[in-house]
Amino acid sequence: KKYSGCMALSAVQRSTLAWSSRPPGPPGLWSAIGTAVRGAGRAIDSLGLAIQGDCAYVEKLPVPSTAVKVAGLAPSVAGAAFVAPSANLVGNVTLGEGASVWYSSLVKGDAAPVSVGPGAVLSDRSMVCGSTVGSDVLVGAGAIVTSSTLGNGCSIGMGSKVGAGCTVGEGAVLTAGSVLPAGTSVPPGQVWSGSPAKMAAAVSGADTDIIKENTSLAAKLAMAHAEEAWKEPALIEQEKGDYKIQKQRTPQYISTLREDPKWVPLPTLGDFLEKSSAYEITSTPK
Repeated sequence: KKYSGCMALSAVQRSTLAWSSRPPGPPGLWSAIGTAVRGAGRAIDSLGLAIQGDCAYVEKLPVPSTAVKVAGLAPSVAGAAFVAPSANLVGNVTLGEGASVWYSSLVKGDAAPVSVGPGAVLSDRSMVCGSTVGSDVLVGAGAIVTSSTLGNGCSIGMGSKVGAGCTVGEGAVLTAGSVLPAGTSVPPGQVWSGSPAKMAAAVSGADTDIIKENTSLAAKLAMAHAEEAWKEPALIEQEKGDYKIQKQRTPQYISTLREDPKWVPLPTLGDFLEKSSAYEITSTPK
């Protein structure tokens, strides 16, 4: 993915800096020397492994497990807004347009398919197995949903558990830490709470607004995380250098220049949150 933000150096400046930083002499000479040194390093490493024998430790790159095919069925995430690198999608999983699956979440469609509707949010460490999740549903951090159906716009609170065969109606709310016994049906527009969960109140207009505000913010954050979380290592190092240069551009430094260069500041997380009105959201779902 191409970097779409600002840069501390222009393409010409970056090219000039790379040219001036090159080692002296013809490039072919340094290429040959580098190849020889790397070959010698591999030979020394092989010798060390032979000497250590069974005691040798060999570093291996971990096998990516964000999307895992099971029985010929692979997750479908083409329309998703964001899938965290540390999330695990297993088997027959379908994510709707704009859906997001956050860090350390598990979505298992190995025994039964999982369908996640448009705009739905599966928060950090949540687990969804063999279930149908409607559109704009908010599944809180650490929540567990097993073989159930979640209606459009409902909210499953943080750390709550939804047993097998449950149905949560449209716009309903299961509060944080609640346990919904297997086979329970929550009617639309009701707030359920406790362990075992029971009806506690009717969903208010404020409850609905809070759910909508948080799903909307999650959608905005998903776009930012999608751009940042899957960047190439080379681009990460480049941006690290860019921000280091920006840190040196203090008002005192600028005052020493003949004229103000009118530098455009690089984007920051604080700026993004302010533009997304994140600071205006004062509540989270129950």
